[in-house]
Amino acid sequence: MRPMLTSRARFAITLSMALLAPARALAQPAPAPEPEAPADKPAQSPSEDGWKSPAKAADPPLLPAPSQGGPPTSTSGTDVASSEQPSVTPAIVVADEEHESRQDARLRALERRVQQDEQHIRKLEERVGLWKNLRLESFIQPQLLVQTYNSAASPNVQPNGELPTGIGANDTIAKIDGTTTNGTFFRVRRARMRTFYETDVMRLFLQIDVLPAGGVGPGIGTILRNAEATGIARWTRDVRTEVSAGLMFTPFRAELLEPSMTRPFIERTWFIQNVFPIERDFGVKARTIALDDRLVVDVAAVNGQRLGERYVVALPDLNRSKDLVAYATYRLGPVTLGASGYLGRGQIVDAQALRFKQYSRWATNVQASAGYKLLRDVGESRLSGELTFTRNMDSGVIYPFAVPTIPSNFTDDVANIDGRALYVRFEQDIKRHAVVGYRYDMYTPNSAIKNNARDTHAFLATWKISPNLRFMSELGWAIDNVHRFGAPAPSKHIVYFSNVLQAMF
Repeated sequence: MRPMLTSRARFAITLSMALLAPARALAQPAPAPEPEAPADKPAQSPSEDGWKSPAKAADPPLLPAPSQGGPPTSTSGTDVASSEQPSVTPAIVVADEEHESRQDARLRALERRVQQDEQHIRKLEERVGLWKNLRLESFIQPQLLVQTYNSAASPNVQPNGELPTGIGANDTIAKIDGTTTNGTFFRVRRARMRTFYETDVMRLFLQIDVLPAGGVGPGIGTILRNAEATGIARWTRDVRTEVSAGLMFTPFRAELLEPSMTRPFIERTWFIQNVFPIERDFGVKARTIALDDRLVVDVAAVNGQRLGERYVVALPDLNRSKDLVAYATYRLGPVTLGASGYLGRGQIVDAQALRFKQYSRWATNVQASAGYKLLRDVGESRLSGELTFTRNMDSGVIYPFAVPTIPSNFTDDVANIDGRALYVRFEQDIKRHAVVGYRYDMYTPNSAIKNNARDTHAFLATWKISPNLRFMSELGWAIDNVHRFGAPAPSKHIVYFSNVLQAMF
């Protein structure tokens, strides 16, 4: 009897396992189907050639309209087993299908909303038109300037080199042109409006200043500071060339190209003020940028008659030959190295004898700069410097004797005048709200004369009140010994205190 019961129990267990096998198969999820290969290869994305058109690369195509029919975008919740097989939990499957249907409907609604928003943005951009490529900037620099002089540097000194009887070095007296020798006053140092219009292939840059410069006499000049038309050629993703023509910064060295809107020091060095007054010239320039903007090469042809010179408005160039400029920088991590060269021809005009004499001139410059956070809790530290050698480059706007003269025998070459300039500059950020700095600059228009240079020490403190407002205070001390050949060194000492409140947008 017992063996028979054992056989029946074995049969029952085997039958139960056979009946439960399909249910277990239904309970296990089916493997996800492999994605089908697309029938046609999609068209090339505009971002693949975005280096040719950055505007198109930044503007993705509209999303396709959601399909009204066909299978839902999500396959979760649908039957994964054959319809012939019985469902173990039909109520749960129906609930999942209803939930997925609501999710798909919501997804289609969101897709329609995104498409409508993108179409609306496109219409707004078309309505804006040229304004989307236009950028306006402006800044003003109201200034309080206080200057004091020793006896040698005083504006009260008479032609014989002596002060009038009873007049001190810093007294205010009348001048023959109707002004006075006052050295303390408020003024607007700069008041400029900058306009940029830029597309993928061109750029327009126009900058004006309400204060005229470069006239044939006092009060006669131009308010134009920059007027550049630029064409942009993008050779590869990493190389582009910008060709500009018009009134532009002379691309000779880093300090000369630094805009007054962002420069922490209120004035440029004494070398720039003498050799490149107002820093600009008319000409054409090609700038090539490569290696992730680490390499910049400028090549330019300019008139050679600078904006700050006396007759540049009446006649932008006094001779037919054009001056050539080359400038290159390479950034290697936190360090930037550079070199530049200038080659051209100057001229001497004798208005009384109606004589015109030309001479060759050149300049070379090397530079280095570095920026690094030495103290994380303080801010970035920056150190830069430039060394320049010149021949016959002074413009004569401050030292008339620093330019060559016509030789007694007119056919002879002029006597060359070699100059030299150096500056070292240090700046330290204090958090985000302040900058302190020091700059030493030296310039001699004629290095053949001993003790013939001007040395200037400038101490700077800048308070960044807001992103659009900053207060700059600069204390400077200059020792000027520049003099004519054969004359004694004058030993002029000038102390100035300059304060500027700059507002900008």
